[in-house]
Amino acid sequence: MKGSADARGASVALCAGALAVLASIASCEGCMKRRPVASVPVHPYPSCDGQPLPEGEVVAEGTLRAGPTAIEKSTFERFRFERRGCVYVASVRQQWRYQVTDVEVVFDLNWRPLRAWKRMAIPGADLQEHPPDIRLYELRNQPPTMSRSGPDIEGVEHRVFNGTRPVAVVGPGRGLLSAWIWAQGRDLQVGEVVRGPVLDFRPFVEGIDVVALRRDPDRDEPSLGRVRVYTVFGRESIFTDEEGVVLGDLAGLRPAESVSGPPLPEVQVPPPDPVHTP
Repeated sequence: MKGSADARGASVALCAGALAVLASIASCEGCMKRRPVASVPVHPYPSCDGQPLPEGEVVAEGTLRAGPTAIEKSTFERFRFERRGCVYVASVRQQWRYQVTDVEVVFDLNWRPLRAWKRMAIPGADLQEHPPDIRLYELRNQPPTMSRSGPDIEGVEHRVFNGTRPVAVVGPGRGLLSAWIWAQGRDLQVGEVVRGPVLDFRPFVEGIDVVALRRDPDRDEPSLGRVRVYTVFGRESIFTDEEGVVLGDLAGLRPAESVSGPPLPEVQVPPPDPVHTP
């Protein structure tokens, strides 16, 4: 038991150190994609005619995990899209052995993102001792903004993106890409491409860039059958069903029920709070 605790502590220390290094590097590189400011316009959490959002009706959901061909076997993802009155809300949990990330994105009824929220934590860490990195991307501002709290800063810092309001977001978890497909890619024919400003908030230094969504030829995949293939950034290919719901990717993610072996345990962290944090 002591050995296990020591190993867990070493892993937490390694992850914390890596985040600190990334933060120091990003403080300079981030100036190119987003610049620091003293404050940003604040919007209330989305509502419908001034009323709190109603309970959600599930539009699509899925659970993905690393399949036999994936390099990182600990990868796990759970996503859900809900219609909540006048908006859609996506929630994502992505985890692997060194990080657990919770995401929420609110879209209008045309699947254009209004705001995105992300919390990155270290698996097994005491969140009081190792606070998570929490970011709010306010996409209703022009230009879009970010507010962040994290282990390397006191209080909340703010940044303004060098880019216009995005038509889509790419975040932790492949499932989020379904929203971009529903917004612009559902009617694409094989070989057709759509482009637009996209917020990619997967990296530590996020940015808004013009990105292409391309539909590639359908293919037959073991354990999936016939799937649609879409590619983003010219190199990242995902598989969907005919409705555009993500089923996996070329890197080896597959529906959890199609992967043999015991289910991967979800990391236990406090419930996400995208309304009141950072």
